[in-house]
Amino acid sequence: MKRLSPQFGLMALMVIAVVMTTALVAVGRPRNQPKPEDVTLIGLVVDLQTYMTEKCANEDFVKCTRDNIRGGVPTALETDDGLVMIGMGDKGPARLLVPLAYQNAEVTGKLYDREGVLYLDMTAAKVYKEESEEEEEEHAPERPQLPEGAPQPSEP
Repeated sequence: MKRLSPQFGLMALMVIAVVMTTALVAVGRPRNQPKPEDVTLIGLVVDLQTYMTEKCANEDFVKCTRDNIRGGVPTALETDDGLVMIGMGDKGPARLLVPLAYQNAEVTGKLYDREGVLYLDMTAAKVYKEESEEEEEEHAPERPQLPEGAPQPSEP
């Protein structure tokens, strides 16, 4: 059997070192992520445990969601476009989201997208209320009053 020269071993070690160093640098390098954008999203406030398993100890999803958010289960917003994870920096979103558990909410913050996973760094949240027909009528301009005895127009 032929012995390999010490120079071959040294060369092999150098190649391995270069490959490993390149791999480590590539892993640690931040990816070109788009900058976060300020958004306001509307959706259902859910905790991930109840959302993913569709199981609740007492079948009261509002209470389950509240308890889970208080307990530290990650929170998300179920929107028409999909699920968005909600956080609030190192403070955590629980104190603002417990009252909104399993309700439609309007949540504001910076939206991050990393390889399809959406995260909202929340700054504010409130209950979302759609304008009802009654409220729309309140904001609609009033019809002018016709003088008495004038013919009334027919309704369309």
